Amino acid sequence: METTIYYPTEHPEVTVVEVHGDVTVGESGCGVLSRLFGSLLAGGDRFMVVDLHAASEIAEGAYAELLGLYGRLRLRGGDLVLVAPPGEVLKALHAVGFDKLTLILDDTEMAVEQAAVKAGAPQ
Repeated sequence: METTIYYPTEHPEVTVVEVHGDVTVGESGCGVLSRLFGSLLAGGDRFMVVDLHAASEIAEGAYAELLGLYGRLRLRGGDLVLVAPPGEVLKALHAVGFDKLTLILDDTEMAVEQAAVKAGAPQ
């Protein structure tokens, strides 16, 4: 698993985390996400988009990490928007109940726009 982190030029208040490859159990998958999310939160990031377009397989522990991230962001007055294409990852997100907590979109730019609105950015 690899990740890419960036702050869109037009909405620097939003952090985008792209997840690539298999997210496995252990230090090379879920552990990486846990440390990454912890570091971003420690740095003050509050509005995040987690893009799962390039994630091929996601272990159950990764969904727990995403739920934890959602809760910590909400406690700080922030929010999480997820990006997932149609398929197994999207089905799993629905099965876990993410669709009842936050937006799940299939377009990263739209997700950034929605997160920026939640952050109170001018449109």
